[in-house]
Amino acid sequence: MSDPTSSFADANPPHTRARCARRVDALGSTDSTSAAERPRRQPGDAGVSRRPSTSRLQELDHPCRIRPTASPRPHHVHATAGGELVAVGLYGTDRVAVIETENDTLLGEWDSDPLTTTGRVHAGIFSQDGETLYLLSDTTGQLIAMLPRTGTVLWSMEVPGAHEMVVSHNNKTAFVSRRTFNQVALVDLESHTYDDVLPISLPDTLRLSANEKLLTVGVRTSPAQLAVVDTETLGVQFVTLAPPNTGTTTGGHQWTTSNGQFTFASYEGVMSAGLVVIDHRADNQVVQRLPYAGAPHGVTHALPE
Repeated sequence: MSDPTSSFADANPPHTRARCARRVDALGSTDSTSAAERPRRQPGDAGVSRRPSTSRLQELDHPCRIRPTASPRPHHVHATAGGELVAVGLYGTDRVAVIETENDTLLGEWDSDPLTTTGRVHAGIFSQDGETLYLLSDTTGQLIAMLPRTGTVLWSMEVPGAHEMVVSHNNKTAFVSRRTFNQVALVDLESHTYDDVLPISLPDTLRLSANEKLLTVGVRTSPAQLAVVDTETLGVQFVTLAPPNTGTTTGGHQWTTSNGQFTFASYEGVMSAGLVVIDHRADNQVVQRLPYAGAPHGVTHALPE
């Protein structure tokens, strides 16, 4: 078997493999602009990704690019709490790429199941301590636990329709969106069992507040909405993201502040698309709209440099 890190070495000769400050978008491309050249981010900044067209992808040409060999479709990107590791689901395969950000090293393109090639890793989510990487294969309905630095598979369990997840702070439970089954499940990561707890149409991204009393669920339905969940009562309130009379819209992904007050949620549409800010302490009202042409899809918090 070939060296899983060889693609990084081939694509990045020694003089370009020096550490560079880069932004990784939802499709795995990187911006090699130096930190000194970029505007300094503020602690409250959020970053938005959108789905580039094929022509846009062909225009991207950065010297510090990590090129996975297993898949032309790097998909969802998730990082450890401290940002030391980044996981990229290699959509269309049963593999995940894990990158060490300190020196921009591709640790490996880890195989979640060497016995089959029918898996499709949609996302890789780290435990709170960064010691475990959880993979969700939506075609095989598997949740797989792996050591992120070696690719060693620890265990796997069946969660049909598993798509995205968020791990509790004690690393014992997790909410998992079973998108094609229109359910959000609560998974016991110790007993490897799950129960459906929330019937929601096409649930996607999941975010928890620091006190774990608030859960936000991205919903891929039309019109664009976000589900806000009280985790103690499991009561749900749906927030409409797009303004009225703006045509067909679809909800994207979201980021919720750790104090649980605000959620930044993206939505896609032809007549209307952008990012909205929801204030949960004001009865989940939309308090700001940020137009963003095209197809805004993902949003996350930018840590100050």
